[in-house]
Amino acid sequence: MKRQPCCIECNGRIPFSLLRLESEELKVFVRKRNICLLPVVAFSVMWVRLVGMAYSDEIKMVDGTVLEGEIIKVDGELISLRRRDGSVSGLQMKDVTLISRGNEISIISRQGEKLSVLRIPKSENFSMNDVVWIKKDTLTLQDLGTETTNVAAKVGTPEAKNDAAQPSVAIDEKNAPAETKTVTAPPKTWKGHIDAGLTAKDGNTESTTANLKGGYANERECDNIYFDAIALYEIVTNRDTNVDEVTVNEQRATGKYEYKHTPRFYSFFNQYLEHDEIESLNYRSISSPGVGYRFLDSERLKYKAEAGPAYTLERFHGGITEDSLGVRVGQRLDWQFWRDTKFYAKSEFVESAEDTNDWRVYSGLGLRHNLTKSIAVSFEYLDQYNNMPAEGKMKEDRTFIGSVGYNF
Repeated sequence: MKRQPCCIECNGRIPFSLLRLESEELKVFVRKRNICLLPVVAFSVMWVRLVGMAYSDEIKMVDGTVLEGEIIKVDGELISLRRRDGSVSGLQMKDVTLISRGNEISIISRQGEKLSVLRIPKSENFSMNDVVWIKKDTLTLQDLGTETTNVAAKVGTPEAKNDAAQPSVAIDEKNAPAETKTVTAPPKTWKGHIDAGLTAKDGNTESTTANLKGGYANERECDNIYFDAIALYEIVTNRDTNVDEVTVNEQRATGKYEYKHTPRFYSFFNQYLEHDEIESLNYRSISSPGVGYRFLDSERLKYKAEAGPAYTLERFHGGITEDSLGVRVGQRLDWQFWRDTKFYAKSEFVESAEDTNDWRVYSGLGLRHNLTKSIAVSFEYLDQYNNMPAEGKMKEDRTFIGSVGYNF
């Protein structure tokens, strides 16, 4: 059974509904507007990268100064560091204490003319400013919790070579007793969060709005696992009749598995589920395998795009069932532009191969700020555009969400 697009007439309650007129020119414009959401984020990411706003390297000097930038070259005893303003500084190796790069920290020992390096794993919330004590195999940090109090080295530290990909740093041997050998458990690869928000109005308008959402990510050496879910609910009381009306009642969940063939190229399987009582939708299932590529994969800036076939199965109230084969294209940007603040942008385009007019776009923008290690606030904008909605329903749903969450 094929659903036909509906024409919603303009009225006083929906002043912007004139945009729903079903002229061929307007349909082409609306479709192009939504499809363009896909490359816009990619262009923005590349621009940010080119102007040099994404840095992941930190260098701590002997005098305690911490420099942040991008290490571009190591030539003998000199480290070339590109700063935020685009300038390049030359740092003498003898003046450096520590280097934090990627997932590792480099500590250097000097014994006469010999140079040796100790590489240890970097904890999740590590910062050079948190280092208060350095020994041969251990960094002692300020009180950031049990997970980051001590970062210990792996047993067996070889002689270091001056490598441009992983430069080394010198350390005072007086605070480096050789008999201290501590090995910690492997760093945690997973993390998650649970957020909730509640808004209540009383007076001219009486309403209650609630949202509950959660996310889980486990990024390992060979594969990644992701899961996120959201539930939205709103009830409005009619003052004239004193009758409660449910205006929002929907739940969405996405599970994804990625297998890394190379550090950047991967294959995946993505499963999306949705329920929406207002649209008389019992469930919508979109199953999609495919391949993807990580164009940017630094500590603070990540961008990936993917594509593959998609199978959509929908069941509506009354027993109406529809299914179709099509294509899915998706992309995601994650940018930690501040130490405790992250921004994300994502979009997905799904189109039926049987009817090219049957397509939809899911997009979202979000900002998350950690007040403490465990407590965070977040703001999100979600947009769903369905070119062929159910009869009597609008094509586009926009949602703004503010919530407080717990990180684990």
